[in-house]
Amino acid sequence: MEATGLGRGWALAEAGDIARADAEVGMWDRDIVSGRLTWDRRTAELHGVDLDAFGESMEAFFATIHPDDLPRVQAAVDTAVTERGSYLAEYRVNRPDGSQVWIQGLGRIVSSAAGQATRVIGVVVDVTWRHTMVEMLQRAILPRTLPDLPGIDLVARYLPAAGDAGVGGDWYDAGVLPGGGILLVVGDVAGHGLPAVAAMAELRHAARAYALAGFSPAGITTQLSANLAPDPDGTTATAIVTQLDPVTHRLTWSCAGHPPPLLIAGGDADYLDDVHGPLLGADPALSYGQTDLRLPPDSRLILYTDGLVERRRISITERLSTLANVAADHMPRERDGLADLCDRILTHVAGPAEREDDLCLLAVQTPRTFSSKP
Repeated sequence: MEATGLGRGWALAEAGDIARADAEVGMWDRDIVSGRLTWDRRTAELHGVDLDAFGESMEAFFATIHPDDLPRVQAAVDTAVTERGSYLAEYRVNRPDGSQVWIQGLGRIVSSAAGQATRVIGVVVDVTWRHTMVEMLQRAILPRTLPDLPGIDLVARYLPAAGDAGVGGDWYDAGVLPGGGILLVVGDVAGHGLPAVAAMAELRHAARAYALAGFSPAGITTQLSANLAPDPDGTTATAIVTQLDPVTHRLTWSCAGHPPPLLIAGGDADYLDDVHGPLLGADPALSYGQTDLRLPPDSRLILYTDGLVERRRISITERLSTLANVAADHMPRERDGLADLCDRILTHVAGPAEREDDLCLLAVQTPRTFSSKP
């Protein structure tokens, strides 16, 4: 239905018959020379604007776009005009009635015989349903609850991307294994949208199945990578797979191209920076390694995806240092201390500014005392 509507929209735009746009597709026409931007009624409705009051300028159009999405839309438009090509962009609009819609805009440059860009024709369509569907699917796949274990605290957090990238393939999982061990996994599939969410679901369920079958963390990452490698779309992912013994608090982990876990103990915050192999799917024949470590009493381990620490124009080293400092400065309360720490990290490290990717984090805290069993 969407493809048919867009095809019909292009045909109408190229014919100059903007008034004939149907209820699904909005049409617009921009005269580059005069600067006049003409909308049809459907385009105005999608942007929450009274057509009779529309300013017929790019400035009036840009004023309707969510501030987080505006720079990317402006860049796409400018590039299309400069290169005399076309553009495709998705952006949010907060309408006067309080509703928010996702709009997909397509524009095509029309050039004169001399090759000068003189006009842009295009269509817009409401794609809110697609974003909502993918978000609902991801929420359905992620765990609704975490294991309730004596002496062990577990907390998870997830935040969607702040911009227009759409829902990504970040996931976490936690479960109790047949021998009493605890499985903790955080991963991130490259890309966004339905393909990333579908791959994320496959990896999450496979990792849990392998763990229940007795695979070690290294065995799990090795098998996940072998599963991904034949993917014709070239899907890759990162992951940190850990197993924690709740009695001895011995942690075994395997890192597949993933950001390093952060261990907070005794007032210090240190990264477990062992990397046991590249991205999942990079080499089907590769065997991943693993590392063992006994967690100290009253320690906290933070697993997270790169959306927490990666920002444009800021080095990853600086961002990792910020995360470590925020975590080390946290003074946990007796009650809800781990949850407080996670919320503090989201506030002071993730924040809303320039966060273009979704993120998740999974945190575990050990008790103050535990068995001396080796």
